[in-house]
Amino acid sequence: MRNKAVIWAILSAFLYAIYTPIAKILGIQCPPVYLTAYLYLGSAIGLICLYYLFKDRFDTGEQSVSLNDLDSLVLMIVLNIGAGILLNLGIKLSSAVSMSLVSNFEIVATAVIAVICGEKITKKLWLGISVIVIASMVLSFNFSSLRISWGIILGLLATILWGFENNVTKKLSIKNPVQVVIIKGFGVGIGSYLIAFGVKETPVKSILTIVYCLVLEFFAFGLSILLYIMAQRYLGAAKTSAYYALSPFIAVILSLLILGEGLSLQFIIALILMIAGIFIVVNDVPASERRPTQKYS
Repeated sequence: MRNKAVIWAILSAFLYAIYTPIAKILGIQCPPVYLTAYLYLGSAIGLICLYYLFKDRFDTGEQSVSLNDLDSLVLMIVLNIGAGILLNLGIKLSSAVSMSLVSNFEIVATAVIAVICGEKITKKLWLGISVIVIASMVLSFNFSSLRISWGIILGLLATILWGFENNVTKKLSIKNPVQVVIIKGFGVGIGSYLIAFGVKETPVKSILTIVYCLVLEFFAFGLSILLYIMAQRYLGAAKTSAYYALSPFIAVILSLLILGEGLSLQFIIALILMIAGIFIVVNDVPASERRPTQKYS
């Protein structure tokens, strides 16, 4: 079972990694806010189906979400609406390989906000954070034209919002994750749809495009979470999150293969720095505290 769990963990990382390159393709046909709506709705619908198909695997006696969690749930939904829209705008304006790496900045945002909230982190973790920040700065500036890459900036802002979510909704981490993600999916999906309608974004007329969006998030989010939970029960939180840390780098490879995007010297430098920063961070955090902050984003 442990060998199977390793496969589940890697497959979970792979499924989440397909989001950025496929969203890049869908973004051409689907406006960013509507794209956010359909993607989150797809995750909720998909996870409901998975829950009823594999109910015995989800029944672990975890605490259910209650009305006492309403404030955290609302804040979670609001932050994810903003982050989802910013991320999809960033994906539209930037290359998929660069946006795949940018997702690692969520680790930095989460840690810095935690410090502001009173938590302490080690000097080694500060070093890892600094390296990731430098890598993000390298990605966000076009040295050849001396211009800022606004797509990368929007992606960084999205990770900052998720960093806030990771810190302000901590009490939801002890609740049933399937329930939390289903609520998040419907809340963010409906909220984003209302915003798209309010700002008069061009509606998606192709039913096929909408189906593609729903199916993408079913696999990249719903099925990915199912596999992650299954793997975690046999490997533990630390080992599962270590395998899941492969996701951004798998996304880079998929973006190169699917979209045929080239690699610049600037990107290669950022990639090396990002790998070094992630390695420092993962090896610094105690096993009892390791968890992929991106997983429920």
